[in-house]
Amino acid sequence: MSKHKFAGQAVGQKPGDQVRGSEPMPRRGGYKKHPFAGRLVGGAAEEAVESAHEKTFEQLFREEYEKFLNEYGAPGSAIGIKQQGADPQAVAAEKRQQQAQRSEIQAQIRDLSAQANAARTQMAQLNRAFPQGANPVEKAMALRDMQAQRVELNKQIATTMQQIAALRRQAM
Repeated sequence: MSKHKFAGQAVGQKPGDQVRGSEPMPRRGGYKKHPFAGRLVGGAAEEAVESAHEKTFEQLFREEYEKFLNEYGAPGSAIGIKQQGADPQAVAAEKRQQQAQRSEIQAQIRDLSAQANAARTQMAQLNRAFPQGANPVEKAMALRDMQAQRVELNKQIATTMQQIAALRRQAM
């Protein structure tokens, strides 16, 4: 059986140092601190946390501003710290390359959309067509072939739409 650790032990309290629930509250008023400060279980840890939270607004603002500068660069500059010192021609070339990739992806999406639309047109024509002929066996065979064509066209459309979705995710 493992022994449970006392909550205030980490901050130097001993189990007998804490306030008991039956202990009455002092009657005098005008406290600056809680009358049992330092005697609450883990109370020394709370006081350490409170002193850490006593940073001034100026210190908090300065830390936030430093984070901002590290991420976005100096105010008024168009280049963040990550890109400072980078060759402007290299940055421009990288942007041109990214634009070329985006336009290539858009062209692929247009081509795939055209393929999907062509397959949908074939499907519509197939749905309008009805097998002609007097022989019921021939009609049944033609219907079975048409159904196989529909299934194949649906697979082609689904595959094309998945490719379009993947390209759109890549373009983001």
